[in-house]
Amino acid sequence: MIVVSEISELKKIVSNWKQKKEIIGFCPTMGTLHAGHMDLVKVSKEKTTKTIVSIFINPTQFNDPKDFETYPKNTETDLKLCEENGVDLVFLPSVGVMYPKSETPIQMSIPSLQSTLCGRTRPGHFEGVLQIVSKLFHLTEANFGFFGLKDYQQYRIIKALTDELNFPIQIVGVPTKREADGLAMSSRNLRLSLKDRETATLIPRMFQLAKKTILSGERNLSVWREILTDFLLTGMNVKIDYLEVVDPFTLQPLSELRGDVLLATAVFVGDVRLIDNEIITCP
Repeated sequence: MIVVSEISELKKIVSNWKQKKEIIGFCPTMGTLHAGHMDLVKVSKEKTTKTIVSIFINPTQFNDPKDFETYPKNTETDLKLCEENGVDLVFLPSVGVMYPKSETPIQMSIPSLQSTLCGRTRPGHFEGVLQIVSKLFHLTEANFGFFGLKDYQQYRIIKALTDELNFPIQIVGVPTKREADGLAMSSRNLRLSLKDRETATLIPRMFQLAKKTILSGERNLSVWREILTDFLLTGMNVKIDYLEVVDPFTLQPLSELRGDVLLATAVFVGDVRLIDNEIITCP
């Protein structure tokens, strides 16, 4: 496995691969890797001949400086996990490499997809995501980009970016990897206390309740959301950032339960913010 930290090194290797007609898969990460990230790698290795993983905690997508400062880091373990899972190249740049001083900063946004969910409660977050992803797509020249569907809004926004601006890359959404108790795998889970970790299982249990309530015949959206909200708030040390029902494609709020709906939530358990979602079919 190759590990590089400079753009010039990355571009030299990518150029060589391109000359050899390699098919490149790219998995962008912020490190503290887990089995969910390795699912991205697994799918990449099935679809491509070379897999690149980037490890970069991107400061421009944190609207809370404390969240950036406390974001977990474990580079040595990350590199070992990548090597064990057959990653071909890890791009491990510094902030200075990715963001050299510029007098012409660029801000990117897709307002229609950023006006709800995390875009509403974390101003500036997706502008930072679009900025770093665009840079990494150009640098890796990947044929495929792999993104976990736990960050569903991020997936939709990046898919729209590549479609609208004709990026020569195919975006692949990979299903959420979950712990044995249903909690979505996340680097943030490491920051949960034992008691808060148990409380966090209310989130996947809430999705199960949502499906059962639909099957029992509940069609009133307001009542449905109230039931789910009350369930989440049975946990100690829980604060709901949002609990929304939106169209899976436009991400705009829905007024009725019909067809496929995206139930998405962000919940603070203690001081740790967890996100999750599920597409639910309303017969």
